[in-house]
Amino acid sequence: MLCSDTIRRLFKNAIFVLTLVVIIGCNSTDNTQQANNTTYQYQIIFESTRDAPHSDPDFRENPQKYVELYIMDSDGGNVRRLTYNSFWEHKPEVSPDGTKILISIHYTPGRVNETDPGWEIAVMNIDGTGLTRLTENDYLDINAKWNHDGTKIVYMSDSNKRNADDLKRGFIPQYDIYVMNPDGTGKTRLTYGTVGELFGDPCFSLADEDIIYYIHSAGFSGNFDLWRMRADGTNKELVLSHNDSLLAINDPMTSPDGKTIIFEAKVYDDGSRRLYNIFTIDRNGRNLKRITLNDGEADIWPHFSLDGSKIVYFTYIWSDGGHTQQIRISNPDGTDEINISSYPWDAFPSWIPQ
Repeated sequence: MLCSDTIRRLFKNAIFVLTLVVIIGCNSTDNTQQANNTTYQYQIIFESTRDAPHSDPDFRENPQKYVELYIMDSDGGNVRRLTYNSFWEHKPEVSPDGTKILISIHYTPGRVNETDPGWEIAVMNIDGTGLTRLTENDYLDINAKWNHDGTKIVYMSDSNKRNADDLKRGFIPQYDIYVMNPDGTGKTRLTYGTVGELFGDPCFSLADEDIIYYIHSAGFSGNFDLWRMRADGTNKELVLSHNDSLLAINDPMTSPDGKTIIFEAKVYDDGSRRLYNIFTIDRNGRNLKRITLNDGEADIWPHFSLDGSKIVYFTYIWSDGGHTQQIRISNPDGTDEINISSYPWDAFPSWIPQ
């Protein structure tokens, strides 16, 4: 997720810094509970530091290199670790046939941000073996998603090709949307922004070849709007504009039938906390619904289950002196929310086809 406030900070300080912040809530907020006997059909992949040496000084200095991928059942049980390395495997997405994991990866993390150079796109087998780069350069490629049949990958890249030295000198990014084949060939640029213009968080519709994405226009306002285009970059159409209630829109995904877009939007910003809730809207821009409530926590990264009966997301929960991140499952309307994390630092969940 690329938060809009991060972008505003970039242009104020000439450093583009990402801070993951979001709110949690749901229509049955007071009834949130740990999953005990509830069992759903699917499994979930996510990232976590649950096996990191938290007492080790190196963890405090370089926490991101201890982020690993895990799988668990959708009731929170049967947790299995997939990766064992010093990379940051980020935002995992399993292929429609269930055999490959698509990730954004940083091979030399210490304390890097999602908007720093060095991010690449990679795939691995579903058991965590066979890690293979699909991009290889010194700038940024991130936020990759499969299309509905696994034959294409969409992602965002810094067309200004800023490297680490450029970042230090305050060079301004230019994010565009690209597609490529599953083996990394056939890279094709779909948007052509100008310096300071950002096209981000792309995803394919799960029912057709439309691509849903956000756009942040030049002007450095820090606001994002929701757009749609065809897979070849044509027919760009505005779906939803930011407004006084929805200050920024991020991380869109679609329902399995492609009729509904789910996303998080910033609903409040006091300068220290940027609060996000989850919303849905029809693909034609009608029937906007807020499905989580502003309860002082943050909801982010929503995904529909493959039968459309559930959504999974994670929450950013503030507490004295820090925060936690935990994974939730609910109905698509936000009811029957269940916390399935047994550890306070689980994030970026998505479903595994079975």
